[in-house]
Amino acid sequence: MVAALLDEMSEAGLPRVWAMLDPCQQLAVREAAYDVRGNFDGKRFAAKHGQSPHFYHPARSGYGDGPMTVLNLFLFEQDGTYQLPAQLRLRVAALFPAPPPNALTSLAALPEPEREAGEHDDGIPVAQRNTSQDALYEVVAMLRMVDQKLITVSDKTRMPGVAALRAIEGKLASADFYDATAKCDDSDQLIGAIKPVAWPLLLQASGLADLHGSKLGLTPAGIKALQAPPADVLRGMWKKWLTSTMFDEFNRIDAIKGQKAKGRLTPVAPRRAAVGQFLQRCPTARWVEVDELGRFMRAEGAPLAVAADPWSLYLEDPNYGALAYTDDEWDIFERRYLLCVLFEYCATLGMVDVAYRSPHHARTHFQALWGGDGMSFLSRYDGLTHVRLTDLGAYCLGLSPTYAPPARAASCVLSVSASLQISVTQGSLSAEDGLLLENWASRDSADLWRLDRDKTILAVERGQDTAQLEAFLQSHDKQPLPVQVESFLRTCNKQGKAMRVLGASVLIECVDADTADLIAGHKDTAALCMRAGKRHLTVLQSQEDKFRKAARMLGYGIAA
Repeated sequence: MVAALLDEMSEAGLPRVWAMLDPCQQLAVREAAYDVRGNFDGKRFAAKHGQSPHFYHPARSGYGDGPMTVLNLFLFEQDGTYQLPAQLRLRVAALFPAPPPNALTSLAALPEPEREAGEHDDGIPVAQRNTSQDALYEVVAMLRMVDQKLITVSDKTRMPGVAALRAIEGKLASADFYDATAKCDDSDQLIGAIKPVAWPLLLQASGLADLHGSKLGLTPAGIKALQAPPADVLRGMWKKWLTSTMFDEFNRIDAIKGQKAKGRLTPVAPRRAAVGQFLQRCPTARWVEVDELGRFMRAEGAPLAVAADPWSLYLEDPNYGALAYTDDEWDIFERRYLLCVLFEYCATLGMVDVAYRSPHHARTHFQALWGGDGMSFLSRYDGLTHVRLTDLGAYCLGLSPTYAPPARAASCVLSVSASLQISVTQGSLSAEDGLLLENWASRDSADLWRLDRDKTILAVERGQDTAQLEAFLQSHDKQPLPVQVESFLRTCNKQGKAMRVLGASVLIECVDADTADLIAGHKDTAALCMRAGKRHLTVLQSQEDKFRKAARMLGYGIAA
């Protein structure tokens, strides 16, 4: 039998055996022949070609496997994997061409929605949201909210509370993707917020905001971000978020229980990196179906594994609802993770436009699992159908070296008076213009503002320049700015920089004025301290150790 097999697989016999394979089996062998290790990955093959080769004939009884197919003469199973031996790999590669490369299908326009018979009708059609312009405005609005201490978050989860979510939603350029409180007729599941949750988490993960008590405040990097071009801020946020370990966005799929224990999920950074790498392979300005992107990633072997221990992750009840019972772990874990990253983070940052419908009954395969039959969606992101990489997204991903926001015509005409009043005389302020004025002026009415000295000096203290405001006012007022306004801006710009912080200092009290005089005037300590009254000295914290040592050399110590 061995001799016969060797003869059949010889140079002359190989074409005859090859002809006994069906087209799918031949494709499987060709995939292995052009793999550097000769491996055949069944999951990647099925994702790429939409079918799987048969290694066994059907059993006559209808149960189990029947006899082996000829495919087993090429692909040998070893330790759970199939391999094409090296000698056969060379011969097959010499005789037959490489299989077609894996390609990502994209669309110039969204397809017309199709409704299948029996499909649930929840009254919410497919919606499209272009995100770049919203993100460019919202990132500034969110930074300003944080600067004003308007966002309260939990010190444990760093998540915003109900009041903070409402406040954030009120500052969005457009409403959130869904009505967070709307219910489906046959389910009490609430979709909940998406963008109002994403912004505080992104700001913290990128190091632009930090917890000050119970509220978020700007870090030094966040203060600098207020002066940077919004596109650059968004790009920096994406890069920082990729490596942050502050939170795991898979936790947002809260119907899946058991995530909090250590070792249940894989590290988050490699997952984020995988999504970013495959977003880079999406064409700009063309729609890609999310399921097609997932298929492409599976076929390419993307390292997107989410569940480290699927037996410990469950729906409803840990004893019955373990998600390891599913016949498609990718659908439960990796697909939901991909949907979450694209919808909640990439779309919020303006990197992808999105097309979506209600999540209710959008993806129902999970309902076959124990505990899933009473749910209408597994994640609030289930309704996402297509994404389109934006020019801003290409810039954030490093595919484009620069980004130029679309030119925006002036939306209104302003009149700036000598009394420092700014009135809207024609049209209306855009949201972006309103944000800019809010930074420098107080609002007296819907169309009337007044330049505010305190606000202006505070803005200058934080590194902003009145030239930005002056340029804005001149571009919207047909008349030259009044001399009084120019003087106000120059004075505020100068006085806002009148002092600067050199560092924190320590206040030291001497036992008497004579001791203070001696230490403040001695050549070894005079340069390290300053007088602060008859008996007090101030010392920079950075110089404290040096001052203590010099004081001890003079015979003086500093009690705690």
